[in-house]
Amino acid sequence: MGFTRIVQTVDRWHQKHGFISFPYAVIKKYSDDSGGYQAALLTYYGFLSMFPLLLVVTTLIQLLFHGNATIKHEVATAVGHFFPLLGSQLESNIHGMRSVGVGLAIGLLFTIYGARGAADAVRFTLDNMWQVPKRERAGFPKNVLHSSLIMLYAAAGFAATVAVSSFTASLGHATWVKVLLNVAGFGVSFGVLLGIFSVAVLRKVSIKFMMVGAAVGAAAIQLLLTFGGLLLAHQLKNLGDLYGTFAIVLGLLFWLYLLAQIVLYAAEIDTVRHFKLWPRSLSGALRTDADRRAYTLYAKTEQYVRPEDVKVDV
Repeated sequence: MGFTRIVQTVDRWHQKHGFISFPYAVIKKYSDDSGGYQAALLTYYGFLSMFPLLLVVTTLIQLLFHGNATIKHEVATAVGHFFPLLGSQLESNIHGMRSVGVGLAIGLLFTIYGARGAADAVRFTLDNMWQVPKRERAGFPKNVLHSSLIMLYAAAGFAATVAVSSFTASLGHATWVKVLLNVAGFGVSFGVLLGIFSVAVLRKVSIKFMMVGAAVGAAAIQLLLTFGGLLLAHQLKNLGDLYGTFAIVLGLLFWLYLLAQIVLYAAEIDTVRHFKLWPRSLSGALRTDADRRAYTLYAKTEQYVRPEDVKVDV
């Protein structure tokens, strides 16, 4: 049996089994939508806005709470929960600005610039994943409004995380407290992802088609925070002796990229379910109805003006 026939045999088998064909369809669509590149773009803007944000938060703590050590520790703990080792760096190395004039304004501008870039990238990526024709995408000023709403959801998620971490920290370190923290964290992540998904996409898609992806994404984020954070923290401690501060920077970039990928894969789960884009052909030789639907959607995404009508023959 030749290699081509082996591939086709495997292809036929995989198309008949949803537990294999659905995950492959999600991975394939993620690749078709340049998901890795978009995740890298989200990582760049996330990293760009993070340190100015930490500086602004620390300065506001000093301004509003007179440098209250307890509140600063709670914020640092919440940050460290999402970004391993960064919480300790926040407490020991980022002291905030002594004045709140031009310096704070500049910090806010850099934070907003990075956050706005990340929100725009999220909108663009989700529009592509949901195959929204370019002629139907938000223009000015709607795009600014949608990006602002995405930023508000992210900010609300951060504030809720700080509140949950502070509350659970006061309860001690019992097992049930850790379970409560993870359940509450899942709820916060689910709400934030569902809100971002619904705001970012202009296509009239019922919110019920976004709930599965938001739930999977929230669960994956919690697993990553629970187990991946421990592993990354351990590795960064070992690399810190060799690379110093650069180890934290590299680790943070990698961590942000993982989080971005989780969010985008979660969104792709919803698009594949909604458009019924599985099973897909492994080799391209045995095209399925899902392949034809996908290629038709890809082509129609490029429609720029309303009189334009793209017809596809696959």
